[in-house]
Amino acid sequence: MTGRCPAGAHGGGGPGGPRRTAPAAGRAPARHRRPAPTGGTLTRRIRTSRTPRPKGTLMPLEAGLLEILACPACHASLEERDTELICTGQDCGLAYPVRDGIPVLLVDEARRPA
Repeated sequence: MTGRCPAGAHGGGGPGGPRRTAPAAGRAPARHRRPAPTGGTLTRRIRTSRTPRPKGTLMPLEAGLLEILACPACHASLEERDTELICTGQDCGLAYPVRDGIPVLLVDEARRPA
């Protein structure tokens, strides 16, 4: 005994898996397709207003968000001013941009204090 299953025990084809037959003349081989989405949370369209918001307008952060955010460089608290979050650390003072209501807390994107 060589450790193999008898021929045809699992659909045939030997060690390479099931044997595949050639497609019928004039037909393309069948391809597996994913079923169409049925409408979950990932497939819903987000409704937005028809008029786009002008760039640079203020979009306030959520109430509790500012309380839990900290400067990634020195871990001091942040203060909201115009379209930026300013670090309150005495030695740091980096200004992080807020784009479309999302704080960009990347040190490389921050503006150095003047």
